[in-house]
Formats: sequence, structure tokens, C-alpha cells
Amino acid sequence: MANQASALKKTEIQRLLPDLCKRFTLIGRGPIGEPSGFGAVWRARDTWLDREVAIKISKTDLSEEILLCRDIEGQTVRIFDYFRGEGAWNAYAMELLESPWITLSSFIDNHDYNKPDTLQHYFDCFEIVYDTLRGLAEIHGRPYSRQGRYVHADIKPANLFFLRKPKKRASTVFRMPAHEDLVKIIDMGISTPRGELNWRGTPAYDYPHKLEARQGHDLYSLGITFLEMLSGYSPDHETMAHKARIRTFVAECSSGCQFVDSLAVELARKFARAATQPNISARKLLKYLDEVLFERNSAHWLSLRAINKTIQGSLKKDELAVFLLAVLAPYYSWVNHTAARLDFVKGLITDMYEQGMLLRDGNSHRYFVR
Repeated sequence: MANQASALKKTEIQRLLPDLCKRFTLIGRGPIGEPSGFGAVWRARDTWLDREVAIKISKTDLSEEILLCRDIEGQTVRIFDYFRGEGAWNAYAMELLESPWITLSSFIDNHDYNKPDTLQHYFDCFEIVYDTLRGLAEIHGRPYSRQGRYVHADIKPANLFFLRKPKKRASTVFRMPAHEDLVKIIDMGISTPRGELNWRGTPAYDYPHKLEARQGHDLYSLGITFLEMLSGYSPDHETMAHKARIRTFVAECSSGCQFVDSLAVELARKFARAATQPNISARKLLKYLDEVLFERNSAHWLSLRAINKTIQGSLKKDELAVFLLAVLAPYYSWVNHTAARLDFVKGLITDMYEQGMLLRDGNSHRYFVR
């Protein structure tokens, strides 16, 4: 069915939604943003508050979409007003997402995938996925609850906005805005109650064997989105079906660190398995990422990034400790380089080796990242 909202002219909108146009003035010649199959979004000015907003218009009932948006804590747009018009037309006013907010599809299209600092790009992608999982956890509802459990049904880069305001910090490799919502999930209009028949979605991201709406299908789609963020191109469904193919896919866009690559492979595999294994949920994946990534010693990640970025070959432990002492001085607020601090860094190197973050040549005892 054609999207009738995308073809509406301003004069038609004024006729069909007169109450909307009493307060909001549409801006531009047509809808903004990426095309949608279930509505159209216009830029508009709120004449009462003198501010710009976005207006979504659709010939479908938008009330459930609005309620769902209001139930999610921060990971979607804020809704201001709802309007009913003539002939089953509906609209609502919402916050306008502008720079530094961008869609993930725009981020992927404009990111330089030839830059040498690929490891930091991986860390950024892990953060984006983490905040998206927070939003999906709210959409999917509380465990064992019979109410408020939905499936978004169209997770893809075009439906994910993120706040592109990276800030370098001495204390962590994770540089996205702290204490702010990082990701907003949009286009909630096709969200479907869990268990209902669901034929909607985008084939390139949708689980190909779905019949009914399952939360794991959203996670599967997020897995494809995650790999597309890492590499700049989308994997096919055959890749998602086999861990070995996912491993090959990640190797072709490697972070430069075998340990981080393996985390990406394991996460993507969990996303893929979620389509058929109900025990894999957004909340469980958040807990998994906390354990393997975000709750690890920040000094380990700072050291790994510095080694990956600066050192081409391998170093003996004494040499590597001297190098990392300078790297970690801001993190620990060290001013003087002492023998005790050097020994402390050597112990950190041992910890990283035992956890698999560093590799070691058994004969020369030289440490390196691969």
C-alpha cells in the first residue's frame, strides 16, 4: 500500500488537519528525513512557543505509537501534542532532531572507514549498540509482564538517531556523552504486540524466517546494524547464520586487536541467535556487555588502545611498562615516575596477558597486540 502521507501538499494538510495548522506552520516544500512506509514527517514552527518541531502525519491511528514513545525512558523522541483530523488522518508534534543528532545511516555513509584508528571506532559502536539495547529493553517490556510488551519490527540504521558529540576523556576509551541519552529509536508506528503476525519491516535487516512478532527479531536486526556500523556495509542473512562467516566478516574490517574482534564476533552471534532463542533478551545482552566491556578496568582499555595505535611490533615487559607509564599517568593522576609505579604497570601488563588482551612470544617474552 502506497504511503499517502508522503504525497500530501501543504494545502491538503491544512484542509485535513485544521486544528494542527492553527498552532503549527509547516516549513519547506515537503517531508524531511528518510522515506517511511507509514507516514511523513514535516519540519514546522510552533507559533505559540516560537520553536521548531517535527510533525508526523499519517492516515493511521497514532495513539498506540504515542503511548509507546511516552513509556520509553529517553531512548525515543519526546511527544508534545496529538491531533485528529478529517478522514482518519492523524498527526502529532514531537521534538526535532538536528545536528549533532544524526541517523546511523548518515553516520555510516560519512564515516571514513580507511582511518587508522579503527579500535576507537569499535568502542564507539559498542556504546551506540548498548544505548540502543536500553531502548529496546523498554519497548520489549519487563520480564514476565503480560502488558506493554512490543516489538519495534523495523530496527535499522535509518531508524536510529544518535548524539554525535564524542569527547576525549583521560579516564576511559568510551567517549560518547555521559549522563545524556545517546540513542533515540524512531518510527515506532509499526511496532507490534509480541506474538501477533508481523509481515512488516525492511528485508535487508529483518529476520528472514519470521512469522509472528518476537523480541529476538529486533535483536537480530540490531546485529546486522552493528556489523554495518563496524564495516560500512551490511552483511547478508547467510553471514548471520554462521559464526565462522561472522568471524570472517569482522576480520575483513578488523579493529586491529584480536581480543576486541572476538568480542564483536561473540556479540553479533548472540544477536543472530536471539531470533530463535527466546532466552536471549535485550536486558541479558546489556548485562553481558557490562561484564565483558564496560565494567572492565578502564586502565586495561586505555593501555590496549595506546599499544594498538602507537606500537607496531612487540616490546619486552620492561619496555612496555615504561611506555604505558606515560599513557596511564593522567588516568591515575601521577606526576612522578617511580619504581613502585613502574612495578604496578608491570602487574597490569600481566593481568592483561592473563585475560587474553595481550599476546606474548613464548621465546622472547615480548608482548604485542594482534
